Amino acid sequence: SIHTACISGNNGHGKSALIDAITWALWGQSRASSDDDLIHAGQSEVEVDFEFVAGEQRYRIIRKHSRPRTAKSSGQTLLEFQLVTPEGYKVLSGETTTQTQQKIIRTLHMDYETFINSAFLRQGHADEFTRKRPGERKQVLGNILQLSVYDELEEQAKEAAKQRENTIHQLETVLNSIQEELSHRQAY
Repeated sequence: SIHTACISGNNGHGKSALIDAITWALWGQSRASSDDDLIHAGQSEVEVDFEFVAGEQRYRIIRKHSRPRTAKSSGQTLLEFQLVTPEGYKVLSGETTTQTQQKIIRTLHMDYETFINSAFLRQGHADEFTRKRPGERKQVLGNILQLSVYDELEEQAKEAAKQRENTIHQLETVLNSIQEELSHRQAY
């Protein structure tokens, strides 16, 4: 029932940290330059457990990241996506983090770029949308308006037209065969 929200408070009270936790859980994106920078000093990992409602369904995302074990290696990230049911949690995660992230984006009907250009004005980046090139603005607006639905409908229409063309071709072949037989009627 909330249509517009404003998080306010004094500097240093955690407003941006709260939003960073949400965007990192949902999209793996935050103000930090790397996931390692999200880890509190002296700690070895960061974890966000976030529940939200989309449509009529309740979902849960758990995103964890641990520091690399050696200077030459990279940190490990774990992403889990779950549906909250009365019986407990049903796993929706894909085989890989990338597949799981795509499932989350499809569930939200929004990627991070669309979010920061439509629903969330980042501190110091209120002009994010206007600084984009025309093609990028068109893509963001297409995502906001969910125009990809029309692309999918176009593909379905093309496929249906192709199937009908094949059916017409098959029927014409059968009719031609029948006409050929009928042309020999006198001989028969």
